Amino acid sequence: MRKLMILLLVLFIVVITGCSHKADTLTPEEKKVNVQQGGQLKYGSVNEPNTLNPLISNLLATAEVGKLVFSGLVVTGDKGEWVPDLAVDVPTTANGGVAADGRTVTYRLRQGVTWHDGTPFTAADVKFTWQYIMNPKVNVVSRDGYDRITSIETPDKYTVVVKFREYYAPYLTLFGTILPKHKLENVSDLNKDPFNRAPIGTGPFKFREWQVAEALFFEANPGYYRGKPVLDSIVYKIVPEQSLLLTQLKTGELDVVSNIAFSNLEQVKTLDGIRTVIEPTMVWEHMDFNLDNVLFQDLRVRQAIAAAIDRQAIVANVLKGVAAPAYGDQSPLSWAYNPMQQPPTRDVNVARELLAQAGWTPGPDGIMIKEKKKLAFALAIPNGNRQREQTAQKIVEQLKEVGIAVEVRPIDTQLFFSDILKNRRFEAAIYAWVAGVDPDNLNLWHSRKIPGRGNDGQNYSGWRNPEIDKLTELGTRTVDITARKDIYFRIQDIIREDCPVVPLYFRGNIAAVKETVANYQTNPTPAGNLWNAWQWGFTAAK
Repeated sequence: MRKLMILLLVLFIVVITGCSHKADTLTPEEKKVNVQQGGQLKYGSVNEPNTLNPLISNLLATAEVGKLVFSGLVVTGDKGEWVPDLAVDVPTTANGGVAADGRTVTYRLRQGVTWHDGTPFTAADVKFTWQYIMNPKVNVVSRDGYDRITSIETPDKYTVVVKFREYYAPYLTLFGTILPKHKLENVSDLNKDPFNRAPIGTGPFKFREWQVAEALFFEANPGYYRGKPVLDSIVYKIVPEQSLLLTQLKTGELDVVSNIAFSNLEQVKTLDGIRTVIEPTMVWEHMDFNLDNVLFQDLRVRQAIAAAIDRQAIVANVLKGVAAPAYGDQSPLSWAYNPMQQPPTRDVNVARELLAQAGWTPGPDGIMIKEKKKLAFALAIPNGNRQREQTAQKIVEQLKEVGIAVEVRPIDTQLFFSDILKNRRFEAAIYAWVAGVDPDNLNLWHSRKIPGRGNDGQNYSGWRNPEIDKLTELGTRTVDITARKDIYFRIQDIIREDCPVVPLYFRGNIAAVKETVANYQTNPTPAGNLWNAWQWGFTAAK
């Protein structure tokens, strides 16, 4: 599954995956909160949607409000796990929803669900959504995965049988938004139809009004299949500047704000009546080696660099705890994360010993020398991110202690991603990926995904490892989740052993929530935290 770079985090969404059958998202303790029925909640955002149809926009704001209006067959919860939505359960091999070869997936749909206009939701809507996505005249964000479907059968109104050409491991990432067939099947221009700015869905809130550049208004859907939401309405306020967001939080004009800038963390913490929530995300920062560079072709040099970097110090001193050290390509939120892996710790002595084994000796200025050449390299970073710049400088200091000289080279962000990475014109580079809970990283690690020579991939390090090639291919073909987990555990081991990259940390997101807001739950996806807004409310006065 294709991963997007951190450059896209604010503007784009990434579908992420996991596995669970959990239907209720609140714990018994959370249910004890005394919440009053009704009220209007004001949610602040610096971004405005360009459409309200999530299938034709990759803006974060569109994804956020889309969670209010639309439902999917299954959705991700606060831990990135799958929970049923329009489907009765999450299809797996264990419950018979997925065939042994993985090529047939059957969804059993909820009965009694209606669209906001009262029309019954049926299997025909799911089939129509697939046809909509595959319509070449529609400017959808992505057809990945949908283009592997050969047919969709609807044996009755509440059964959907999806047949794939080949097994598609992240099959649960599909159908996150279902569109109404009766509203769109006869539309001549699906890209420009008024539906895209005034949609109906099956979600917990109905769209009411869009005041451009100011706010979008949504009212509770009394016919929502889970029951009427606690709140009467939600206002999605457009506040173009972070400073204004903080001002409106302080004056009580906003109740919830997500994606707060790191530079405003300390200020948010001082606001009365506001709790600061540090949310885990799937965004992982890492340092790539260009493995075609002679210096990094020596495994011992790469291992020495990894041993000399102190992730904990970076998280504590640079990111003030708004991150978690990364030890591989899988987030701790993923079912494919190996909890038994030993976290690497900084060991200067090990780093120096590895360099000595590789033939490097200290020079008069403390920098290692081999064959009259200093152990030095340039570290490219996209400019404009203060925390990344500070991380790079911290790495410079840490590597200097073991005799490695590093020069940080900030590069224009657009140039960095479109040229420096794509054409592999770097020695080492720091940037980030937005990962999926589904662990398929074939596009990052397989040797045929090294850019150039007609290849289209994101293996920017140029990693060539036969075992990794075999495992990444096998991981996408293996249906049994336990067997898949073993595969990705092994990949994590190889990444640590072979060091094509040095994982640094998983970023955190900062949210500010008024203390009177109840049942707010974070979500690790970049699609926003409105996923369970139907449960939100205000605490009742005591």
